[in-house]
Amino acid sequence: MAYFKKISLLLLFSIIALSGCSSDDSGGNLSLVITDFQPSYNQVVVKWELVRPSAIIIQDLQIYRKDKNPDDTDTFLQPVLLANLPSNATTYTDLNVPYKSEVSYFVRIRYKKVNDDTNGIDYTLESDVRTFSRNLVLFNQVPLQVQQDILDANAFHILDKSGMGALKKYSASLKEITTSKTFTEGSLLNNRFHIYNNEVYVADTHGKIARISATDYHLNATYNTTISDNLNAFAVDGDRIYYQDENILNYYTISSGVSTVGHLVSQMDYAETLSTNRFLFMYAQQGSYGFNIKGYSTLNCNSPDCFADYTIYPTGPATVPVYRTDPYIFAWNPAKDKFITSYEGWVINLSTLQPELKLNAITGKHYFQFAYDTGGNIYATVQGEKTIHKFNSNYQLIDSISTKLYPIFPMVTTSGLQVIGSYEAIDYWGFWYGYEFNFNEKNVLLRFFSKH
Repeated sequence: MAYFKKISLLLLFSIIALSGCSSDDSGGNLSLVITDFQPSYNQVVVKWELVRPSAIIIQDLQIYRKDKNPDDTDTFLQPVLLANLPSNATTYTDLNVPYKSEVSYFVRIRYKKVNDDTNGIDYTLESDVRTFSRNLVLFNQVPLQVQQDILDANAFHILDKSGMGALKKYSASLKEITTSKTFTEGSLLNNRFHIYNNEVYVADTHGKIARISATDYHLNATYNTTISDNLNAFAVDGDRIYYQDENILNYYTISSGVSTVGHLVSQMDYAETLSTNRFLFMYAQQGSYGFNIKGYSTLNCNSPDCFADYTIYPTGPATVPVYRTDPYIFAWNPAKDKFITSYEGWVINLSTLQPELKLNAITGKHYFQFAYDTGGNIYATVQGEKTIHKFNSNYQLIDSISTKLYPIFPMVTTSGLQVIGSYEAIDYWGFWYGYEFNFNEKNVLLRFFSKH
């Protein structure tokens, strides 16, 4: 089994020191005051005034920065030295502002007094502290799934497994969580949710399925399916919920509230409804892997012997290698006739169930997640790098977008690209047994980009 490795975040500092003048006052008091503070997303400009009596010799003039998030537990975070500046400097521009909820700045001088009788002791003086505060959308661990709303292109549903677990609705326009639905045990939320008829169906491994309004997250219904082991895949179609209980395909009738426990073996790891009575099945584990399309209806599936009306297999011999199909990495193109899966970026044509190519063969990179825009361009977050690759519909790499954080989930909105990113790099080596997509990195948050 492969797991991830944590790599400490390296902050890069870009220093611009602009010359200016400090004031000399032969008879006044020494003072150091920040006179102007201009914070923004990309840079922070700090200006100050140093009033220096003639009997003072400035040894060092330094600017410091301190940053934190609300959940930072270290109360003794030390400020970071950004630059040693000339003693007559009066301004500094920070071009690498940390993406934290609070970023503070102050100026410090070290000086001596002329004709001092304390054997040349060094004194220090600090300016007032100025703080850039902003409301960030924070997560305690990497979400399991992020999916764009069917009706609102600027709304995204995020399944957060931390703590009790919650489904959170994020507005890309407002840049905030607008509503959420809390569950009882986040560790049980190991299945991708489905959006069906403007409702979100969230299933836990114990077989409890919540039916939630996609608009306001009102709980419309709860279904308790019969489970002997673990519910590890499901799909909704009309009055039925087909679900996988370990290696058995069962179905739940919504109108009667009855589970029909099947007799037929199935080893699917992901299912999605394509249309009425028509489903895409994904098989990710060794011994049964790849894709097929199955038809299920009340005609042939009306008892524990739930037979498929038909099964469509890949049209040719080309297949995705074992452990290269992944329920947790899955994205449709706008026409929903192709999808992409795996950290290698395999693009599958739905009509043939054959791979068209893998993006990894173009770049040699491993990816974390993918998203399409309306033009068929693919945004792919690169593992271990602060980079998002953009491919056009012909799979040519046309852009490498630099990011401040390690990007995880790209989100394409009507006004540009946004992404959930992490302060630490994450390694993911694919689906093996179904519990590998579980990353406890804290301080995962939303990072905003201009349109590309």
